[in-house]
Formats: sequence, C-alpha cells, structure tokens
Amino acid sequence: MSFYGKTFIYDNTPSEVYGLYILDFETSGGYNESEAGSVVEPIEEWVYRRSKSYHYGNIMNTPLEFDLSVGSYDPIPGFDRGKISQWLLGRGNFKKLQICEDDISNVYFNAICTSAKTLYVGNVNRGLKLHFRCDSPWAWEYPKTITYTFTGDQIRNFYFDFYNSSDSNEYLYPIVDFTLNNIGNSISIENTTTGEPPFIFSGISPNEHIIVDNSLKTIVSSTGLLRLNYFNKKWLRFIEGNNRIHVIAAIKELKLTYSFARKIGA
Repeated sequence: MSFYGKTFIYDNTPSEVYGLYILDFETSGGYNESEAGSVVEPIEEWVYRRSKSYHYGNIMNTPLEFDLSVGSYDPIPGFDRGKISQWLLGRGNFKKLQICEDDISNVYFNAICTSAKTLYVGNVNRGLKLHFRCDSPWAWEYPKTITYTFTGDQIRNFYFDFYNSSDSNEYLYPIVDFTLNNIGNSISIENTTTGEPPFIFSGISPNEHIIVDNSLKTIVSSTGLLRLNYFNKKWLRFIEGNNRIHVIAAIKELKLTYSFARKIGA
C-alpha cells in the first residue's frame, strides 16, 4: 500500500519522535499498486447437474494487511533501532495507526506490526519496511458522539434521525450512555426504521447512569449493580442509510457514540 503522508502516529506516539518519515525506497517510476479495501468472499453452494451456484450472501472476514516503508534522513544508530523496535514490534494488542495525510486525517487503522525489515542505503541503515495487520477489513473513523441534554424532571418523548454512512453493510452497534432524572426508572429506544423490538431498561433507579456497549454486549451502572436482568436484551443497532429513532424516558442526558468503517485505498 502506498501512502502519500509524510509522517504517522502509532499508539499515540508520532514518528517524528524517532526521526522517522514515510518514504518509498523502491519506486522508480509513476506506477504503483495499493490495496483498495477489504476482500469479499461469496458464500455459495454448487450442486450436481446445476451450472449456477446457490448464493447465500457474502462475508468480509479477511483482515487488511499492508507494508509501510519508513526511514530517516540521517543514519539510524543501533540504540535508536532498539527503541524503535520496542515501540513498533511485540505489542500485546492492536494499536491505533494514523497516517498524517490530509484526506484520511479523520481515520485510523487498528493495527499491529507483525514484522520489520531493516533497509540499508550504501551500507548505512536508514529505514525499516514494516508489515501491519489490522483487526478488520477496514479503517475506522474516530468515534463521534450525539448528545441530548435536558433540564427538569419530565418524561421525554422524542424522535431523531441517524444516518449510517458506514462503508460496511453490516449492522452498526452504538454505545448508549444515559442518565435518568429524579423521576426516571426506565428508558425505551426504538429504531422504527427496522421495526425491531425496542431497547428497554425498566425498574432501574432515579438518577442512575448506565453505559451500554451494544457491540460488546456489556452494561455498566453507576450503582455498581448488575443490570442485565433489568434489560430486555434487545441490543440497539442501525442499518445502512437513514434510521428513525424514537426515545421515551425521564432522562437528564442521552449520548450515542459510534465509529464508521471506511474503505481506504491509498
């Protein structure tokens, strides 16, 4: 994959800290190739005496992988190479990788560096060729949050529209963060576009603050109590395009946090 940014940030550390920049040690002409996004694998079945398959849908479960060549304008000393390897390699989990390029400044790759090769120019070490593997076929937009704040102890009954512009055609599961007011003991959030049963908590406490990660299926309450039995287990999700959302609750605040998948062709 070819990037046209000058620098990058990995695990919140800018590459300039180590004097590293994105370089291309190999290009000698105007042609290069790059990954355009994720790989689609059709799910199909072929049967005897039928020349056309039964198509059941597609899956996109091949993680994005790419090489990134980085280097320094000065020779890289051995001590610095050790620090760079410690920063990039052998990490215990996926970390955010952001390419400092204007047209993709709002996205990051959730990636882990799996290997590195040293690059020499005139027998002097001036760079590394890094191989990154992502945790998905996508890059991700940095999370955004929609916030609704209310004053007074009233039951709120309102609608709003959410437009899901994600490049993934799968469901989008937001994080729902809400705080009840002094008379609140329940909340209902319904995606009327899909017609699915609403997301409901009932029998909870006034002023309680609850955070629900609908993707990870986790619930955290400010009371410290387990609240799964107070939830109808209808996790909120959005389809592609516009979603009409209906909320009924006596709340002080409601937040929905989400991150769109993005296909990045460098």
